[in-house]
Amino acid sequence: MNIFTCSLTGISKYNSTSDTLFTVKYIIVATVFLLLLWALSKYLTKRQGVTIRQKNIKVIERVAISADKFLFLIELDGLYYLIGSDKNGMRLIDKREHLNLEYVKPQETQSGAFFEQLKKSIIKHESAKDQDDDRA
Repeated sequence: MNIFTCSLTGISKYNSTSDTLFTVKYIIVATVFLLLLWALSKYLTKRQGVTIRQKNIKVIERVAISADKFLFLIELDGLYYLIGSDKNGMRLIDKREHLNLEYVKPQETQSGAFFEQLKKSIIKHESAKDQDDDRA
């Protein structure tokens, strides 16, 4: 604080070399501090990742019903739980020992008036482009 006050008033017992040295020291200390924080965060992340992998609980699926209501399908020690959650808490809906989980890929519906018009437009555009290329 004294350095900045003296430099503002013009009365300085410090020379520019000590100001430069102070700045360099400040940058070095700040860099070392940031590197230590980065190393600590990497260590904690790695440690937390190990503890998460050792857990026996898996959230298989989460479905939002509304803005604050969700359904969770959870597996814990070979048992499947269907849990409902809202702003007031969580409730167990059902518990099963065996659950047949089939992952079905959602099929894209490419039928209807929109897709028919889109196909016609693409075909018309491609044929017009081919005719332009043949003329050139």
